[in-house]
Amino acid sequence: MYIYGASGHAKAIIDLLEDQDLVKGVFDDDDNKVSILSYAVKQPKNETLPVDYPYVIGIGDNRIRRRIAVENLEGKKFSSVFHSSAKVSNSVKIGDGTVLMENSIVKIDSIIGEHVIVNTASTIDHDCEIGDYVHIGPGVTLCGGISIGEGTLVGAKSVVLPEVTIGKWCLIGAGSIVHKDVPDGAVWIGSSIKPAL
Repeated sequence: MYIYGASGHAKAIIDLLEDQDLVKGVFDDDDNKVSILSYAVKQPKNETLPVDYPYVIGIGDNRIRRRIAVENLEGKKFSSVFHSSAKVSNSVKIGDGTVLMENSIVKIDSIIGEHVIVNTASTIDHDCEIGDYVHIGPGVTLCGGISIGEGTLVGAKSVVLPEVTIGKWCLIGAGSIVHKDVPDGAVWIGSSIKPAL
């Protein structure tokens, strides 16, 4: 696979892989990034992006990850990466380009979109639906029947109670308890909606 992006998230993806030889190259738009771990970083503006292996986007920012998928890598194939300790029920549907970190759990009849990050030790219970480009932070607990819209960030150690719907491009602050629906574009910190940042 090729990794697009040479950020901390890219390092985390590489670290997930039991076979480091799976990484065939790393690309980043930033000319100042020349290497990551043991890999040279190539600038895509200087060469045509190859198509012989699929890509995974190694960038944690949801908006940038979406832009790269839609613009820079349009028409390319994508690969998902799951750590061997991730537990996924057989009935779960997972979109391309999604990353499941160490000790993450996705339970029965959940649907995970494309280019989603399910971070370390997060749990997604039964019948949840997670939109494209969502980032579920480390240690998050999503109870059953939750819906999360495209591009939303759920901060570390947050808990979302059953049957809650969170809209698109929301920000859920770390350590929050979300107990009611959250509209598109809202900021939720602690136990309530806050004014937009």
